[in-house]
Amino acid sequence: MKIIFAAGAFALLTGCASGTINTLSADRYECSAIGSFFDFSADNAIEACRKKIDQFCQGTGAPPFIGKISSEPSGPARYAKADLNFQCISAKDEALKNQQMADAKRQQMKANIQSAKATCQQDFGFAPNTPEFGNCLLLLHRQSAEDKREELSNAASDERAEAALAQQRREASDRSVMGAIQMINDNNNQSLDRARSFQSAPTPAASPSQSINCTSSSYGGSTVYTNCN
Repeated sequence: MKIIFAAGAFALLTGCASGTINTLSADRYECSAIGSFFDFSADNAIEACRKKIDQFCQGTGAPPFIGKISSEPSGPARYAKADLNFQCISAKDEALKNQQMADAKRQQMKANIQSAKATCQQDFGFAPNTPEFGNCLLLLHRQSAEDKREELSNAASDERAEAALAQQRREASDRSVMGAIQMINDNNNQSLDRARSFQSAPTPAASPSQSINCTSSSYGGSTVYTNCN
């Protein structure tokens, strides 16, 4: 029975990572997986999710398209884990989606140009088809591109700051867990030291103030004391 229990516990600790599929929207999904007891990195969790995603998308009849991958290594009282965003989308659907995105981008660009023309003509008073009007459009285009780059840079900076904050929280959690483990070990060591001291201490002799009672009897002219306590 003990052998079966030990084998079951070992299998639980060394078991393979498994993934869970969650729905994010109508056509977007996320796979989350946790590594095994002996996994330091999240590589096995990521691989488990890739297999789970392949199986999931096979059921939809469309190949997987994996997007953002987030992962964390293991730590004190924490298993390695991974999160993968994905879609099940065929090559035809992907081409159609890219075409729709390109059309939307062109429409947005046309709207920006019309807005810039109105700004240069109405707000600044430049006549169309003049060098001043062209320079105005060029400056507005450059400003728009700079604003877009700044927006992307801020988004990337926010993502890095969020990742750094998450890392700080993990480190703080690890320190708390290690501190609790150290406190438990210190308490156990103190208890063991007290137990050893008690076991090795000599038995104290009876103090003079303590009375000793014995049973006396005469034997051959002498008095014999027995059952003393």
